[in-house]
Parts: sequence; C-alpha cells; structure tokens
Amino acid sequence: MLQPLRYARLWLGMGLAAVLVILLLALAPLGGPPLFSGVDKVEHFVGFLGLTVWFLGVVDERSAPTVALLLASYGVLIEVLQSFTPYRSADLFDVLSDVAGIGAGWLLASAGLRHWCRRLEARLGVGPP
Repeated sequence: MLQPLRYARLWLGMGLAAVLVILLLALAPLGGPPLFSGVDKVEHFVGFLGLTVWFLGVVDERSAPTVALLLASYGVLIEVLQSFTPYRSADLFDVLSDVAGIGAGWLLASAGLRHWCRRLEARLGVGPP
C-alpha cells in the first residue's frame, strides 16, 4: 500500500525505473577489470540499500516486509538471469550483499529515512492528495 503522498505514483514509478536500470546494468557485458577486488559486492550492497530506502519512503510501514522480500527475490532473479549470459555468472555472495543492503536500508528507514518522500513533498510545498 502506498503512503498518502501527492506524487506517490511518480515516486513508485521512479523506483521501478531504477529497478529496470539496475537489471540492464547487471545483464550488460562487463566493462573491464574492477578497480579493486570485491567492488561488485559494494555495488550490490549500496544499490539494494538505496532501493530499500527509496521504496520504504513510498509505501506504508506495514508493506516493509513485502518490499524486503520482493527486493531479495529481485536480487536472486538477477543472479539467475546472469547465469544464462556468456559473460556473467551467478554468485551467491552477490545475493548476500543484496540482502545485507536491504537490511541496512531497512535500518536506515526505521531510523528516520522512511519519511524522505513526505519531507521532500513538504519542501516542494505540496501536501497529501
């Protein structure tokens, strides 16, 4: 369930667009060797932390477990799809990094970042519909 926000559908759409962009990046050929070992785990962690904070700012509090489960499933889906490409491979540690990012994002949302969307709309001078 979405929060009572003036632009809830826009915020949700932007989050879904980010999900699509991440999927496209995850399935694209690698652009060269990483700058340091484990960089992809950091990318997974930060990406899923960001997605979690984003979506928890758009949905009501009761939907948080569903969001976490959907994002974890999305992380697994990415790895499954990568296993079908000739230039990527599935990695359990990527999924663990995703789940750690989801957990950290949930903690940050619980600590106050959950209200980012409401605060932004208030700064823009718009209230709930």
